[in-house]
Amino acid sequence: MEEQLIQHLKDLVSINSVNPDLSKLGQGEKQIAEFIHNHFTKLNIESKVHIIKDDRCNTTAFLKGNNPEKILLLNGHLDTVGIEDMKDPFILKNDGDHLYGRGTYDMLAGCAIQMALATFFSKTPCPISLAFTFVADEENMSMGMEHLIKHYLPTLPSKPFLGIFMEPTEEAIGISHKGYSWYELKIEGLAAHGSRPEQGINAIFPMEHALSELSKINKELLDEEPHPHLGHATLHPGMISGGTAKSVIASESNIKWERRTLPGESKQKLDDELQRVISAVLKAPGNHKVTGSQVYNRPPNEVKNHSTIETLRKVAGNKDYNGMSYWADSALATMAGIPSILFGPAGHGAHAIDEWVSKESMLNCYKTMKKFILEL
Repeated sequence: MEEQLIQHLKDLVSINSVNPDLSKLGQGEKQIAEFIHNHFTKLNIESKVHIIKDDRCNTTAFLKGNNPEKILLLNGHLDTVGIEDMKDPFILKNDGDHLYGRGTYDMLAGCAIQMALATFFSKTPCPISLAFTFVADEENMSMGMEHLIKHYLPTLPSKPFLGIFMEPTEEAIGISHKGYSWYELKIEGLAAHGSRPEQGINAIFPMEHALSELSKINKELLDEEPHPHLGHATLHPGMISGGTAKSVIASESNIKWERRTLPGESKQKLDDELQRVISAVLKAPGNHKVTGSQVYNRPPNEVKNHSTIETLRKVAGNKDYNGMSYWADSALATMAGIPSILFGPAGHGAHAIDEWVSKESMLNCYKTMKKFILEL
C-alpha cells in the first residue's frame, strides 16, 4: 500500500492545480479533477466531475456501504498555492521520509489517502457509506466547498454524520480551528503641493491613530482567557498604502487588517472593534474623512467531542485533540449541519518552497482511517 500511496501522490503532484486566482501560473482544477474521477471510475465507484465555472471543478464519488444511510464525508481540496521560486514543483522528490513537491503537505497527500481508501473498500465490504469529495478553491474563496454544499450534499441519501477533512494536522485530531475577518479603512484628505501643506488635508498622518488602536485591541485580545485548543484571538495589519508622490500632500490612505477569530466570539464584538478604529481616526486632528468596513469573513469551527470522534482518537493511538490556527473548509460543512473535524499527515512548508509530507505519517493516516471506518 505504501507504494500505491506514493504513486497516487506522485500522480497528483504532477498535475498543475495551482489556484489561478492566486497565481498567473495556475490552470485550475479541471485536469486533476478528471484524473481523480477516472480513478474512481476504474474502481466501479459512482463518480462525477462538477464544473463550477470554466476550469474550476470538484470531483465527488459515492461508495454505498452495508448501511447505506450512514454516510461519512471525506474531503480534500485540489488547489494549491503558487509555484514561484520553486524548482521542479510538479515532480515528486523522495528524500528519506520526506516527499517534496507543491501540494504534498497542503493537501494532496490527504487526497491520495482518499484514493487509496477507495481502492481498499472497492474490494472489501464497507460497514458504512463513504462520500469522497475533492473541492476547488479552498486556498482562496472556497467556491468549491460552497458548490458542494449547495449542489451535491442534498443529493445524498442522508446527511453525513461526520466530516473528516484531511488537512495536515501532524496526525492530531483537529476538533477546532480559527476563523477570520478582513477589514479595510480609508482616510480621505485633499491633495496639495508639498510646499503648501496648509492648502491640503494630509490623509497619512491620521493613520497612526488607526495603527495605535489596532495595536491596543490586539493587546487586549492577548489578555483575554485563551481558548483551550486555539489560544488567543489575534489581529494584524496586513497592507497599508497612501499618497501619490513624495512632494504631494496625500489625498488618500488605506489600511487593511485581518482578525483571526475564536469560536463563540460575537459579531457585535467584531463590529465594536471596527468602530473603535474608525472613531480613533475621526478624533485625530484634521478635516479628513474616514470610512471602514468588513470586506470578507469566514467563521471559526468547533466540534464537541462525541463517541465517533473518540473512536478515531483511540484508533489513531490516543492522539490529543487539537486546534488549528489556520482556516479550513470544514467550518462550512459544520455550518451546513455536518460536524466536521481535521485529520491528516505530518510534514512541513505549507505555502513554502520547501514543502514536504512525511511518507511514514501519510501511511499511518491511511491505516488509521481504514481501521476507523471498519470499526464503524
